[in-house]
Amino acid sequence: MEQQLHKACDLVRNITLSNRSESGPHLQNSIDTIEKTLVPIIHKLHCSNQGDASTQSLPAKEDVVNISKNLAELYIQNASNNSKVAHRLKKIIDKLERILPESIQHVEEAIWKLITPEDDTCGLDLITLKTVSNLLEDSVIARKALEAHFTPFTSTLAITLTEGVRSIDVTDDNYTPSSSSSAMQVCQLGAKICLQMCRCMGDKLKDILWIEKTPSSQCCPDGDSCPPDVANVTQNFHHILQALLDMISNKRFSKECSLMAGGALAMVLNSATKKKEADSIALNMLQLHSKCEVWTPEMAINTPDNSTLNIGNISIKCKCPTGDAPTRKFSQLTLLRGLLTCSKNESILQDKALLLDVIFPMVCGMCYQLRDMQYHALQVLTYWLQTVKRELAFLHQSQDVSDASVDTKEEQRIFSPQSNVVEDILAIAWQSWQSPVDGVPELVKSIVALLLEAYEAENKLLEICESKLYKMITTRLQHSPWHVKGRYQLLCTVIPYCNSSELLVSYPALPSHLLECLGTNYLAVAATDVYRVWLQCLKANSKTIKRRKSDEDVIANRKTTEWERYWQQTLLTGLCSEDEVVRYHIINYWLPLTVKFLPESYGIMRTSMQSVCEGLSNTRVLHAQIILLQQARMNRVNEQDWMVHEWEGISAALWHCDEDVRSDAFSLVCITPKKSQMPSEMEVQLIQNFIPNNMNCDSASFRNKLHKSIRAVLTRMRDGSLACLRQLKKEEAKANAKDELRIGSLSEQLNMGVRCFKMFLDTAISSLFPGACYQRKKMSLDVISLLFETLLHGSGSQKVQGGNAGSSETLLEWARTHHQFDLLSERTAVLILTCVQDGSNDIRNVAFNLLITFYPPILPSSISFPATCGNEILCSGLRLICHPKAHMADAGALLCKLTFMKSILQVSTNQPGVDETSNLGNHDNQPPTGIDVFIIKLLDILKYQFKCTQANFVSAAALTPMHGVILTIRRCLTEDPSILALVSRKHPDKWSTIIEDILNTIHDIVFFILGVLSGRKTEEEEAAARNLAPSFGQMGEAIDGLIGALSHVQLDGVEKKEDTTAVSDEHQVVLSCCWLNLKESSVLLGALAESCPLCDEENKGGLLQLSHLQRIADIMIEILTKCRHKGAIEGCNQGFARLCARLLSSHNQKFASLPHSLLDRVLGILTTAESSFTKKSAGLPLVVESIVVAEPKGREKYLLQHAMQRLASIAKQPLPDNPDGNLDLPQTHAINVMMALFRCSAINTDMLAYVGDAVEFAITGFACPFWAIRNCCMQLFGTLVARIFGQKRVADEHSNLNSLSASEFVFRYPSLKEYLLTEMKQAMKVPEVMDQDGDDLVTNNREILLFPTMHPVLSVLAKLGLGVEQHTEKRTLEEFLDPITHLLSSPIYSIRELASRAILPLVPEGKSIERAVEVVLKLPRRPEDSSLTNQLHGYLLLVHTLVQTAINGKSMCVEKSKALLDAFSKVSWLASASNSCAIVRALFIKTCNKIMQWMLIARCEDACNLVLWLREEAQKYADNPPEYQIGIPALNQAMTHTLLLLSPSPSDQVSSIMSLLTSSHQDTRLAALEYPPTHPMNQELINQLYLKHWDLLTHSVLKENDIQCIHAGLSLYLYVTLNSSSATSIVQYDNVAEVWRYLSAMADGKRGSTLCAAALPVLSIIVRDHLMEGHIENGMLSEWGDWMLQYSDPVETETTRLSVAKSLQICGVTALSVSCDSHIEDNIPSALCVFSAGLRLLQDEQSTIRKEAAMFAAQLPREADCVQYPSVGCNQGIQILMSYLCKHCTWSIGCYTALTRLLKGPSTPSKVIWQQGDTRAIHLFEQESSNIYAEGVMEAKVLYKNLVVMSEVIQAADPDILQDWFEDRCHKTVRNLQDTVTALDQVLIMEGDSYKATSQSKVFQVVYRQLLYIQLLQKVGTLTMMSEDSTYQKDLHTMNGLIDTLAKAVDVHPLLKDVLPERLRTRTEEDIATTETE
Repeated sequence: MEQQLHKACDLVRNITLSNRSESGPHLQNSIDTIEKTLVPIIHKLHCSNQGDASTQSLPAKEDVVNISKNLAELYIQNASNNSKVAHRLKKIIDKLERILPESIQHVEEAIWKLITPEDDTCGLDLITLKTVSNLLEDSVIARKALEAHFTPFTSTLAITLTEGVRSIDVTDDNYTPSSSSSAMQVCQLGAKICLQMCRCMGDKLKDILWIEKTPSSQCCPDGDSCPPDVANVTQNFHHILQALLDMISNKRFSKECSLMAGGALAMVLNSATKKKEADSIALNMLQLHSKCEVWTPEMAINTPDNSTLNIGNISIKCKCPTGDAPTRKFSQLTLLRGLLTCSKNESILQDKALLLDVIFPMVCGMCYQLRDMQYHALQVLTYWLQTVKRELAFLHQSQDVSDASVDTKEEQRIFSPQSNVVEDILAIAWQSWQSPVDGVPELVKSIVALLLEAYEAENKLLEICESKLYKMITTRLQHSPWHVKGRYQLLCTVIPYCNSSELLVSYPALPSHLLECLGTNYLAVAATDVYRVWLQCLKANSKTIKRRKSDEDVIANRKTTEWERYWQQTLLTGLCSEDEVVRYHIINYWLPLTVKFLPESYGIMRTSMQSVCEGLSNTRVLHAQIILLQQARMNRVNEQDWMVHEWEGISAALWHCDEDVRSDAFSLVCITPKKSQMPSEMEVQLIQNFIPNNMNCDSASFRNKLHKSIRAVLTRMRDGSLACLRQLKKEEAKANAKDELRIGSLSEQLNMGVRCFKMFLDTAISSLFPGACYQRKKMSLDVISLLFETLLHGSGSQKVQGGNAGSSETLLEWARTHHQFDLLSERTAVLILTCVQDGSNDIRNVAFNLLITFYPPILPSSISFPATCGNEILCSGLRLICHPKAHMADAGALLCKLTFMKSILQVSTNQPGVDETSNLGNHDNQPPTGIDVFIIKLLDILKYQFKCTQANFVSAAALTPMHGVILTIRRCLTEDPSILALVSRKHPDKWSTIIEDILNTIHDIVFFILGVLSGRKTEEEEAAARNLAPSFGQMGEAIDGLIGALSHVQLDGVEKKEDTTAVSDEHQVVLSCCWLNLKESSVLLGALAESCPLCDEENKGGLLQLSHLQRIADIMIEILTKCRHKGAIEGCNQGFARLCARLLSSHNQKFASLPHSLLDRVLGILTTAESSFTKKSAGLPLVVESIVVAEPKGREKYLLQHAMQRLASIAKQPLPDNPDGNLDLPQTHAINVMMALFRCSAINTDMLAYVGDAVEFAITGFACPFWAIRNCCMQLFGTLVARIFGQKRVADEHSNLNSLSASEFVFRYPSLKEYLLTEMKQAMKVPEVMDQDGDDLVTNNREILLFPTMHPVLSVLAKLGLGVEQHTEKRTLEEFLDPITHLLSSPIYSIRELASRAILPLVPEGKSIERAVEVVLKLPRRPEDSSLTNQLHGYLLLVHTLVQTAINGKSMCVEKSKALLDAFSKVSWLASASNSCAIVRALFIKTCNKIMQWMLIARCEDACNLVLWLREEAQKYADNPPEYQIGIPALNQAMTHTLLLLSPSPSDQVSSIMSLLTSSHQDTRLAALEYPPTHPMNQELINQLYLKHWDLLTHSVLKENDIQCIHAGLSLYLYVTLNSSSATSIVQYDNVAEVWRYLSAMADGKRGSTLCAAALPVLSIIVRDHLMEGHIENGMLSEWGDWMLQYSDPVETETTRLSVAKSLQICGVTALSVSCDSHIEDNIPSALCVFSAGLRLLQDEQSTIRKEAAMFAAQLPREADCVQYPSVGCNQGIQILMSYLCKHCTWSIGCYTALTRLLKGPSTPSKVIWQQGDTRAIHLFEQESSNIYAEGVMEAKVLYKNLVVMSEVIQAADPDILQDWFEDRCHKTVRNLQDTVTALDQVLIMEGDSYKATSQSKVFQVVYRQLLYIQLLQKVGTLTMMSEDSTYQKDLHTMNGLIDTLAKAVDVHPLLKDVLPERLRTRTEEDIATTETE
């Protein structure tokens, strides 16, 4: 036993000594060891000594005591940062107490040692404070120990708080204390300990603070009458309370610190012996911090001294709160919060007068403050409601409510609906529910919920049954505008208290409003919450019923019926909606909720789909069915064999052209509720068919869904395969009675799962070929990543995501042994490595992360795959970092980092005892290791390249551009912060030297490049232009001068070429080199500042000193102020932001004060008279923004305040009389900086306080005489409007969704109301206009001046809307009514239009038509009564706006429309010729048309006299149009629409259209042509118009001259022809040839691309009709085919290519069928043109064009082996198109030859290879192809397969034709292959990796095509029995040798080797000679 105790003692002592260096799992393991060793010993000792309580009976008592002391010390050490370990140690100590009672004393001794510093004058440090706080929170022993040492504890705490407060209070003004700084944390923790102490040791405080005072003396800090111990504690508490009050009143303390201090002070009051005394002190504290702002005489408490606060026996001198009013109020708020959260029940919180009459008004007053305080004030209101709700019984305790009358009870209520409390709380809620401050809307929701809870609790308490408050709130919410987000959040709170069904009865529009909300992301979440709450209430009500009634079926039916009545139609309508956003939210939120809560709803929706989907497109119906199946599967409500029944629908969806349909169908197949369910054979078949055809979709949402589905199915396959493997091993392990059938079944399932894994891997790997589009590569890497995550564990992780790593390893081993696949093979690693060199950042990063995370330190490599060898990777990286292209340099940096992390960092850090600076060259073919050696070598390369740059910038920019090396240093050194922390600890001096060397080098590079760009050669020139940044023109001149000066220096072997481009290649290279170096240098400096450990005040303990940081800042500011290049500025800003964040988060005051001096320096630059930057001030705004954004969050933003004050003073400086046009005005820079700050989202809330002043300044700037300032103010105003009203939620600028209610606007920005009103009044004056006799000529009229500020003022007012309190808001804006009304008469059109919109907030919701009628009735009834045309037009604009608002808001009804038309009929002269103003006349008619069109849609049959009169007037106008005047185009359009709209029948409309086409006014003709597609009942009109379609076409083509009218006519002809229910051939018409000739001229582009695109579909209709009639004239088909081929080229415009796609839909199938079925070779070129055009468009960059082309391909008839579904994707379209041509043209050797030529490609491979090897010119921005989406490799794959089939058919039909074709091409093909092999061997590619030329996309594609072509030749040779031919045998022998050469070459891309032709067997030379002799 003693020996075990000795060992245990040593163990505990060692763990205690090493505890400080251990953390995390190591410490947990140590505690495990202690428990396992010590607990059994304690148990044995306890059992053996149970009879003797004396510890003297313990063997080796000294060891037990030592163990106890060490455990106590270890417990205290871990109490601060490891609560779990401390808790476990506490349990061990409790067990040890059984045998050693002194163990508790040891803990107390350790605590005493903890709180007793060595120096009595010093306080506790931060770690000690954390320990004490945690001990007080969790440990009873600690509380008793601290209570036993109460005096020294309070003394130490007082010293700590006093020192902390003093250190914060005396800091420099340039230093902003961070909330994370040590001093601030000390104060906060000290306040927390005070709070804990008061809570735990209240009895002690009673004896200290609240003992009775004697008449002779006070028990004060220095009172002699106090006992010594009490006096000391009193003295300590005096300092503690003083410190707490300082924390509250001083704004330098953080909000968290002040709030904690407020809670501690409130907790002190809990120890008061008398409640009245506590109330008095609380009121005194509130009074001292209010400065009598909200106090009434009744509230004031008489105190001896207004600045003295007495707390018990302690008198404290209080400092007045510093700062502005919000700051002072925050001090008051902290006290209120503390009182409400920390006071006991029997304290002040049960004083009804104090709660309701004092605290509540103060809290409500604070809730109207802005900025951050609004959140805290609402939080205090929440605490107040919680308190009142909790104390309701006590507050009503003194009142007998049992026998009280109803009126008496109502008077006694606190939360009566009519009470001031409820009204005030609701007013605050209405004002704050849309607040932009984070967290405020959520608080408002909780406040309303608490209010309702308190209301319900009070009703129960007073025995009152009513729901007035619920109804009042719901009524207000119902009458609020539907687009207000807050109403739905509050509805979620109210619905549980209401009957959900009754709510929908009283508010039947709720479902439709929620559906509208789903159309915008802004409202969708809130609408979904309402629906969720309604379903929850429905379920809760059903449960309530269920307890009363046992019939579950009746209850379920009732629940389902209720849902079906109110929501089914809404949900299905949204599910089938054409609006993608609505559909998304229904699918992802509403439908899952519905099926989860109501499983029966699935069957109801499937049954109702037929009626709801009537008239919808097949796509929407199919998608809805798939979604319902998906939800049914996830909720397990579908049938067992559902997939068999739904197979056709699922398959059709998987092949559909719509990405949403395809992705959701694939999710249906892959995702199951049981994640370990093995996929069935049907599912595997669907997956295998789907994946290869959907790897290149360009829809990001599709790829995201695909990613999620693949993850799910891989997890299912892994878990299912592992289960099969385990069962298979169990079955095979049975010695007897093996179930062979069971084994076979398990083996088959396991093989199926593994084959599916192999399919995913092979598909992904084969898609990583050079030239693959971005989408394919990204999706392939994502699939590989998912495979790795599913089957492997990453570095540092021990578990597979969702499974066990060991089990997965077993599965992988089984797959390898059965030759299925090897996940981490050399081939996979090589192909991933090639993706690191891709041009896309995403692909490079994903590939790099795969290699870093999942591969071992030494990548798998072999002789066949040497590219993954460490030396090869490093060499490739070092070569690429010298590339001038940014993406290639980044690829090189990643390769270098890969080597650094795999071969150096992991080896150095994973081998204990190995110095990272040593040369660890133990591994074969691995580069030398050593972190510092690696970085020094890179730095040497950088210095060498810099020397080369100084010698010859032009050649260095191409060969040694530096930025790649800088990027490599940053990636290797700073992206993992632990690297610099590691090396700084081990070798600080060495790394300090390295970092300083890096800084010096970067400094020299930056200033050299800035000098080059400025073109300044001497110091005098630099000093003269100190603040002048060179313009872009000056930079260009400097670079051109540099190139010209170095033109005599050329690189060896490089031939000088004449450059004819506007900007030479050399210029581009040099400029790119400059800005890339500036950018990378800045980012590197910022990363170093962020990652390097900082030195202390003595410049020790880190790598960066203050001088280093100052130097970094100087470099960045120099770049930001001397460079105009956007890329360099943005890159530099990234680094500067990191620097500022690091400085301001530093605890070193010198470091933290540096940003303030930088800010002053930059703001000083603004005021410099001689400064020039560029528009938007270049980098100056970014400097200020970075500094203020990095400022730590505290009670005040000092740097932001300082910056805004300085900027405002600069912006308001007097303007110069004659400014220099070459220099900037300081005011413009100040405005631009302010604009940047308002745009910054990081300080969005903090900038709200400055919005009002900024708006005033911006609007005033509109009247500035200088254009620069007006322009800046206009941009600032736009930024402020976005900040005030939020970002646009919908595209419509004038939508209510983009508005803000008037009350909220005034609440947030109270100063703006008066300013806007003042501006409007200043813009008006009342002139005295008299006639000669002195009589008034004009009465009650005002002249509107041209005032520049009116436009922005009205723009703000026009964006206001209505909220909940509509009457309040109307009163708020009533003062604006008169000025706005008079502005309707402004001579400026835009002002009148804005004024008409600005009146809308004054019109109640749903009253727009009533207001419009009032306005119309005020219009003059006769022409002679009208004298003010502008006023008349303004009123009509107002009426038109009101009508449009009513229609959009769905408040229009038949009665209202009739009333408005009746009012219009009284002023009908406005539409007649009596009205001389065409603009007014047109607006009147347009408004009438708007109403009548609505009535037509609403099927209102009644026609008033005005309608008939307008019809006649329009006809008169058409018969006799007036001469041209201002506004006549608008009048022509309005009259035309009126004539057509009011025509009695469609035939009359057609007659009117044809007659209007003869009008002399272009506007009339254009309006007539554009009308039919917009007509609400247009199908009948189309059918009637089709009868005149040829006349329409001939008029548009032969008679019309206006381009717009021709385009509209052709579009209308196409629309009518394609949508008419009847069809006739146009061949019957006589003038077809003439029309064809004119249209051909348009198609040739003679009249522009617009008419060309419009003419092509019309020509297609003509060709189709001729083909269907069976005759072709004048080569129409050939000419049309040429157009299709020409305009499908990717270089053509998007409009033209889209027109070709539509033309192919019209005539493509007919042209192909006629050409292919005619068996005439002359028709084959036309078929090939259609085929090539379709192939191009199916691979177009634009998805819209691809979908249109896929619709053409889907029209083609297909064989049984092709997809038979009516809608297919573009990849399936390619297969269908190729299959059709190859199978229908087997009779044509010409077609076969053309297709094989297409397979081979247009270029010779050897030529392309040599061109790629030409390195004489570097084109930085060269695009390899005009279509980056098209993939020649995939096209060739599909074509090859179809050509093989075609060859077999041709051979079977006519062997001789194919043999002749083969003989003509065999020898030439062999020769071309030989040239290719030679070129691949000799050409070096600068940008190539280990695979040289074949890694280039162009080279890979042509070689790939060539190899497929050779395979085809071999197939043909085998088919035609050419193996007996001696010539073929020679060629075959040569070909086999070349194929062997390619197969053995290590520098040929692996994916090219996959398509190498098989090596065919050849005869010997003797056999060949014998054959020749014979």
